[in-house]
Amino acid sequence: MRLAETASPIGRIARRAPRPSGSRFVRTALALFLGLAMVPAEAPAKDAPAGTCRKGNGRPFSGLDQIYVRDEFRIIYATGGHHALPDVRDLNRNGIPDQVEDVGTQLVVGRRLFSDVMGMMAPMKQPRYQRTSSIDVFLLNMEKGNGFSYDEVMNYGLRFDGAAGRCALRIDINNTLPTRNVTPAHELFHQYQYGYSMFKTRWFLEGTARWAEYALRPGQGPQAKLPGTAPDLRGRLFSQSYRAGGVWNRLAAILHPGEQLSLPPDLEKQVYVDGTPVIHGDLPRGAGFMKEVLVSLGRASDEVSSRNGWNKYNWAEQDQRSPIHDEEMLRAILGVVHGKATEQGISNSELNGFLKLGPH
Repeated sequence: MRLAETASPIGRIARRAPRPSGSRFVRTALALFLGLAMVPAEAPAKDAPAGTCRKGNGRPFSGLDQIYVRDEFRIIYATGGHHALPDVRDLNRNGIPDQVEDVGTQLVVGRRLFSDVMGMMAPMKQPRYQRTSSIDVFLLNMEKGNGFSYDEVMNYGLRFDGAAGRCALRIDINNTLPTRNVTPAHELFHQYQYGYSMFKTRWFLEGTARWAEYALRPGQGPQAKLPGTAPDLRGRLFSQSYRAGGVWNRLAAILHPGEQLSLPPDLEKQVYVDGTPVIHGDLPRGAGFMKEVLVSLGRASDEVSSRNGWNKYNWAEQDQRSPIHDEEMLRAILGVVHGKATEQGISNSELNGFLKLGPH
């Protein structure tokens, strides 16, 4: 079922009829838009009163003069100037470029899959993001990468929002990506991760986001044998980024070998503007396992905050990404793995060897 919306210029926002990676590295790369000056990295967050958020630099978005609203997502784009969409086809002639509409469709389907089907708490429902009014998705002419996801609620003072502005989470998407590219859903899953814990090591952040992509990609993600020795653990998990997805996929396959998630009929039938299915019928295994991992890491994150006297939602960026937390994260993850394996009576040499790698 397709929901009808209309695109609008500044001052007229489309609504329905009745969620870089927050790091200094990503923030710097994000600032490298073609033709724009470098945007300074944003300073670590300071506590803000309830209902408010820090102000960010909105100058890079001054040329984005169109907005399309789909549930909690606001897709912000341009049809002229430096960040103009390279493809403005409108097959269904509803006034919205197909590319923009398809991004909105993928995000809504992704959120429904992650939350309604898999049971994960949506970013805007997390206590950390209680001040968030929307997830703003900027379609940009980017020099590097396919997309970035920010972890702090910010007010960029966009012209759509009047003098007061708006507190929003932010995702940036390269405006040259084709419809079938799952970057929007990948970046949205990062905001799920940010809502649960402060850990941002890449073996966790990118590895599990790569697992999540297969909610919207054909097939199951590739698997890698579980580490069985300490050198394996360092070399094939802790030192990895996207390739760590193979280990997560393997865990999901072992712990949920025959899992078949049930989709609401209307969700299963969702298509992009050109009729291409959004969901391909073979969702990734291990949704229950992955949700429990996020919850367990959330508890570990709170424990680290308490032990160090840190604000639970305001760690320094280097602390969020520090490998010093690897063993503590692993302990939390192995607790979930052990519990799932015991519950289902699963035991094999590969899994048992992995479980023995936990801190003692």
